[in-house]
Amino acid sequence: MKKIGLTIAVMAGVMSVLWFASSFNQAHHDGAKRIAKTKKIKQLTVKKLTTTASAAVVMNRETGKILGTKNGTQPLAIASISKLMTGYLTLEKLAMTDMIEPSANTVKIGEKSELAAVPLNAATTYRTDDLLNAALQLSANDAAIALGDEISGSQLRFTKLMAATAKQWNIKTAKWYNAAGIRNDEMEDDKVNAPNSAENMMSAIDVAKMSEQILKHQPKIIAILSQTTNTFNGTTQASNFSLMNNYFSQTKYQVTGGKLGVSVKSGVSFVGFFTYKKHHYVTVVLHADQYKNLSAVFRETKRILDETV
Repeated sequence: MKKIGLTIAVMAGVMSVLWFASSFNQAHHDGAKRIAKTKKIKQLTVKKLTTTASAAVVMNRETGKILGTKNGTQPLAIASISKLMTGYLTLEKLAMTDMIEPSANTVKIGEKSELAAVPLNAATTYRTDDLLNAALQLSANDAAIALGDEISGSQLRFTKLMAATAKQWNIKTAKWYNAAGIRNDEMEDDKVNAPNSAENMMSAIDVAKMSEQILKHQPKIIAILSQTTNTFNGTTQASNFSLMNNYFSQTKYQVTGGKLGVSVKSGVSFVGFFTYKKHHYVTVVLHADQYKNLSAVFRETKRILDETV
């Protein structure tokens, strides 16, 4: 009986140890799962931005992760932000020393006082790099249109190239009507088969994705965008970047480039490229305010950076 009792006691002890080990392992496993789940939730968390703009996005360029968004999937008019795609395709398709003669219609568009233009002259040729700089640094519509025509032969064919490129990058909200981002009826004889009021459109998230792809495949575009002055036909003037730089030099964020989009339909919109604590970000603010209130778009860009980085 004593042997049986001892055996039972030993077996009970062994079972207790095994039960404790099993319980410990299960608890450890459950704890690890909870930690992993918490980390995953944290990684997937996207900040809901409180900007007064109609739509906005902050993206980490290094990871492609969206850090914050407001109405990020809603397609909106992007105006001259379109010129980022035109600039990218110019770098992809043309040599910078190519000489381009603008069409009579392009020259006519450039004569409109309400549209940003260099302007260009009839029966005159221009270097591709000069037109590219004017399109990106001064937002010159006539320069952007001349580049699109040179690449594809017409605005209609160029918009098809823009659409095909966007599709390769899994951008689904883009609608393209011309290389410059102006209203369809402002294109005069080059307008496409669409309503007169049609403008290039895209969601804020897709603008960020497009920008990240452009910077990835053509990083030299930053060097173009970050010039504070532009000289065209012997005339030097402040670039659009000088406006961005003047504003953000008073903040903790370093702006390294960007593109403004301004029209009645798009209001003031802006895609910016920033460095902060050695990390790189893309910001998108669409329709920050009426098109005449340019400072609003920089104010709202700072707001969304403050909320996310």
